[in-house]
Amino acid sequence: MTQTPRQVVVTGAGSGIGAAVAKRFVDNGDVVHLLDISADRLASVSADLPAAQVTTHVVDVTDHVRVAETIAEVSANGAIDVLAGCAGVFDGLAGIEQTTHELWNRVIDINLTGTFNVVKPVVESMITQRSGSIVLIGSIAASRATPDGLAYDTSKAALEGMTRRLAVDLGQYGINANLVAPGVVGTAIRATSEEILGDMVPDTNVGVGTSPELMKMLIPLQRGGTSEEVAATVFFLASAGAAYISGDVVHVDGGWIAS
Repeated sequence: MTQTPRQVVVTGAGSGIGAAVAKRFVDNGDVVHLLDISADRLASVSADLPAAQVTTHVVDVTDHVRVAETIAEVSANGAIDVLAGCAGVFDGLAGIEQTTHELWNRVIDINLTGTFNVVKPVVESMITQRSGSIVLIGSIAASRATPDGLAYDTSKAALEGMTRRLAVDLGQYGINANLVAPGVVGTAIRATSEEILGDMVPDTNVGVGTSPELMKMLIPLQRGGTSEEVAATVFFLASAGAAYISGDVVHVDGGWIAS
């Protein structure tokens, strides 16, 4: 446990990796601000967390005005120490022929522009104390394009570029920026993405998963990962032990990147 509770912002905190990340920081004694587009999912996650350590904010990350207002509200309690950017949606296996302009714009707007919308005001808060840690959630899809859709792959590859540039821009202020790239992780992203994207995702691509046989072939550890394993990596990258790591991409993929 850290000696002084940190102020932590987690986007996409209503489910999956975001929820696991929020819990990991709460368990450490930090004050965690949960942002998600779904009030119901936020209520479900926060119900299991100590009320004194969490705040919940219903936020669509594509609404930069609402995001800025929320970050200003959080910063009123003190500068933000950690941002864990976990908000994102998945477009199934939609390739170029199936990706409409509507689907492309929505996925890029949430996964990429939405991340920028959050990072921008958080950085302003971190600069005031000349310290902080930004950890974004990318994907193995940035390096291995076959398991996911065109817009999703593109957004996650772009986040790697964003992370490197943030590291260059922010190092002078004592702020580091890194990205965690999960492989196969069991979450509800398909269900939450279907809820957000609706019929923009082709029906044939909804619910497509990675079979155990395929995992054995592609993944040296021969299994999928857990949200908690990803959260542990995010927590480390935001810790003092990772203070000299910046601009890096850390794969949490069971060795898939090596195969």
